Amino acid sequence: MRLWMAPLGLFCLFFLVSCSKKEDVTLLRLDQQLFADKSANGIRAFLNRNPGVVQLYFNANEAGSDTALVRELTNRVNNPALNELNQQVQAEFGDMTDLKNQLAEAFTNIKKDFPDFRVPRIATIVTGFTGPDLVVTDSLIVIGLDYFAGPTAKYRPQGPEYPQYILRRYQKDYIVPAIVFAISDKYNATNRTDQTMLADMVYYGKGFVFTKTMLPEVADSLIVGYTDKQLTETFNAQDIVWAHFIDNQLLYQTNPAIKQRYLNERPFTAEIGPACPGAIGRWLGWRIVGRYHDERNNVSIADLMRNADTRQIFEQSGYKGQTE
Repeated sequence: MRLWMAPLGLFCLFFLVSCSKKEDVTLLRLDQQLFADKSANGIRAFLNRNPGVVQLYFNANEAGSDTALVRELTNRVNNPALNELNQQVQAEFGDMTDLKNQLAEAFTNIKKDFPDFRVPRIATIVTGFTGPDLVVTDSLIVIGLDYFAGPTAKYRPQGPEYPQYILRRYQKDYIVPAIVFAISDKYNATNRTDQTMLADMVYYGKGFVFTKTMLPEVADSLIVGYTDKQLTETFNAQDIVWAHFIDNQLLYQTNPAIKQRYLNERPFTAEIGPACPGAIGRWLGWRIVGRYHDERNNVSIADLMRNADTRQIFEQSGYKGQTE
């Protein structure tokens, strides 16, 4: 079972058997179940009813017998602050029709290009930030809705791992793109012996192209996690970004510390300038892979994802910092 957890820098699950039939997407609303019976016995019964989700999200086996977990969740669901947050979550997400429709679109498109894709079960939960924001496996996806209640929510994730540039992405619209990007990993062939910066850039680029292909109407900003302003300014200044990578011989760099400066989440890329967003190598990889894929009508998204030859993709892209 493949497991992916988002510490969200970031964040569609939908499905179709054919071009004419859209697969139904059902959300298991564990957030509503959890608050339905706030007694210890009610919490224990909730845990026993949902062993798969509980094991994945809380990392607990036979959780109904876990007295510490039962006690913790009982205290939480009876906490007035968490109840207020849950009410805000319910108001923000409603019946989740928009989320389900977007997931259905994505799953439909994934199934069309990757026939072996099987729609995972999807569960939603609210626990007051005790578990991950998003967990994606081949068979099950759990969405911590409390993380995505948006900027007007009274309570938001807190701590040094949630700087403002990351916290900004904890909104409803980022959920499905993040899920689709996570799913892309299953199909994203890589050469494990290639430890270059370029290989990592192309990996992210393929993931972003996959996500955009499955969600063509979703804004690029929701896929890469930049603001619209950052996207525009970075696009217009990509010749400067590219020159920095070439002048500093970064493409074939294998030093992990140097790679992290350009691939990891940061408020900005100081080596290039304060206006350059963090994780600029990921964005640049998207430009390279996007150019390669756009100019080859005979290369399907499945062909692209199967191609583990980083150097071929780069060289045949012809990318040199062009804005066209």
